[in-house]
Amino acid sequence: MGILQVFYIKLILCAIFTIVGFGIIKNKDVFDEIEKQNQSKTLLFITFLTFRVFPFIVIYVLLGMEPRNDVPFFFYKAQGAKQGLFVYRDFWSFHAPLFSYIISIPLFIWHNARSIVFLMIAIEGLIVWLTYCNYKSQLKNALQLSVLYWVLPGTFVFVLLNGQEDLWFWGVTLLIWQYIKKNSNDYQIAMAILYSVGLLCIKVTFIFLLLPVLILSEKPAKVVVVMGLIGVASVGFLYYHIGDLFLMPIQHTATLLTPNLFSVLRPFIETVYHISDTQYGIANWIGLICTILFSSWVAYQNRQLSLSQALPLLFIITFVSMTIFQPSAPGGYAVAYFLVVLFELIDLNNIKHLLLLFVFHIVMVVQPFIYVYNGLPTYTHFSMFFKPILLFEYLLQIVNVVCYLCVVMLAYRKLSFLKINVQ
Repeated sequence: MGILQVFYIKLILCAIFTIVGFGIIKNKDVFDEIEKQNQSKTLLFITFLTFRVFPFIVIYVLLGMEPRNDVPFFFYKAQGAKQGLFVYRDFWSFHAPLFSYIISIPLFIWHNARSIVFLMIAIEGLIVWLTYCNYKSQLKNALQLSVLYWVLPGTFVFVLLNGQEDLWFWGVTLLIWQYIKKNSNDYQIAMAILYSVGLLCIKVTFIFLLLPVLILSEKPAKVVVVMGLIGVASVGFLYYHIGDLFLMPIQHTATLLTPNLFSVLRPFIETVYHISDTQYGIANWIGLICTILFSSWVAYQNRQLSLSQALPLLFIITFVSMTIFQPSAPGGYAVAYFLVVLFELIDLNNIKHLLLLFVFHIVMVVQPFIYVYNGLPTYTHFSMFFKPILLFEYLLQIVNVVCYLCVVMLAYRKLSFLKINVQ
């Protein structure tokens, strides 16, 4: 199936899921009744089968479609891991050292790239279930939000069709958060171990959340010491076997992606100062510093709050900030935080929130295709906008960045509200 046909299918799915999503939103009483009858587990399982497993079977088994985007590269390194080869030395990887070995597990059952996609949706299902279990005592509509998540266009496309793994960031953070809430006086060692596992299993970008977390942690030195010991042992092991090749994931930051603040401001910047290809790394370092400084500033501004109160919102602010400031951050990173955004920030009775929710998801699906289909354009001068399709893609980037900013604003406002209540 050609790329245009796939895109048209995605557009049709966006329309269908948006309609279904509004149907779910309007029928709150149905979900309340299911909760009363203690049938929430059954409904979540059925909706998981309906919106993930069944489409997987149709798309990848019956239609025989091949996974796209990052999945072929995932399959490449999963094969290397399955053969017992050493990551970074024997095969390329821009993920954490253990990621390739984790995604190689389903290959022992079904040696096909499709099995990696199935692993992604299985882990997604587990994370949605754990998120529901965590929020059901706090939110009366937790079941409704969980079901709504399955039909959001962006999550469907980026997880089921693109095999995106970034939701794992929230999965690890959720485990940390649950432990902190249960052990509020003595959580530092467990948090340090879980955080280190996340860094070793997913991506180095998980480090962005560390400083904001430390600012609100009790006994942060204890966390740093434990993580330092794990980090030194891990780096020492890697360096002993492969030298400095373990720095390979950092090389990925030299690639510019969209949409982010840099890609939107690029034509304005170029009128004053030309940015050469050799300076992309500098732009990413600036973005990294801005991300950490902003999220850390937010944490410091709300230091009256405990980590158990603020962690989900800090997670949102940190990773949305990353998609705003990092020139190498793709829009698909929104998958990392959209589940927690849904539970923490979206009021289903607020039309503005619903508009943000669905516009964000539709733009997430449409903009990457138009960007790639038109040759990954870099807008270095305004004359490029005389071509309508490029102007349209650029406007989609702006809409996406505005959505980022709206999410950050909502998260910051909620933190401020929590702080006022504590005072």
